[in-house]
Amino acid sequence: MATRDVTQWETSICKVVSNDDEEEIIVRGHKLSELIGSITFADVMFLMLQSRLPSDAERNVLDALLVASVEHGIAPPSMIARCYASYGTSIQAAVAAGVGAFGDRMGGLGEQLGCTLVRHVDAAGGPAAVANDDDKLRAIARDIVTEATNNRERVPGYGIPLHGADPRAPGVLRVAREQGIYGVFCQLGMLVEEALGTARGGRPVPMNLDGVGAVVILDLGFDWRSTRLFLLTPRSVSMGAHFLEEQAQDTTWRHIRAEQIDYSDP
Repeated sequence: MATRDVTQWETSICKVVSNDDEEEIIVRGHKLSELIGSITFADVMFLMLQSRLPSDAERNVLDALLVASVEHGIAPPSMIARCYASYGTSIQAAVAAGVGAFGDRMGGLGEQLGCTLVRHVDAAGGPAAVANDDDKLRAIARDIVTEATNNRERVPGYGIPLHGADPRAPGVLRVAREQGIYGVFCQLGMLVEEALGTARGGRPVPMNLDGVGAVVILDLGFDWRSTRLFLLTPRSVSMGAHFLEEQAQDTTWRHIRAEQIDYSDP
């Protein structure tokens, strides 16, 4: 196999045009000057990641997810952004630090769920093989819960510390149903929720926004590896807002008070 020339770059995402005849930016085959004012941010996000513009239904579902993901109080990412504001750093440093907090235990579990769902569906023959087959989907859901139980792991994307049930999740799923985007992965996600409840003696463990984000973006045709983008993008706006509010409050040097810290002898 020939070694790729790493001094050369190749992309189908964007081309910058600057010559005597034209000044333009081409995004996935579309002139950016023509997209401005004619499409939404959800449209262009879809275009960037899927190389095509979405249908009205796809746009509406993606927009619902972005709106649902924009804010969740002074959670760790916003707290970090506010701390950075109190230290006199820049807004971009604060947002970058907050974005860096999203991981496998907070905010990034949708990616893990997406990977798990795709792995199990692919093992069953792919989405087309299980579509509209309730028995197959239920079997996959049970397998996912059993696998997590046997490994003494939680199923990512279910349950949330701040709520009995995530208030953001039902609205996104409602829009997905209304727009006809409620496909194999949305169905499977809800069946996993059902299987989790059964495994826990009837105690419900509702899907949270991370989980809903995963199933919705999969039914929209996105790669599961892109899942976190759909939370990080809107939450970056939130972190910027928290940074600016903290600055306006003129807070200096957020920290943990000494009396709140327990010291353990080595």
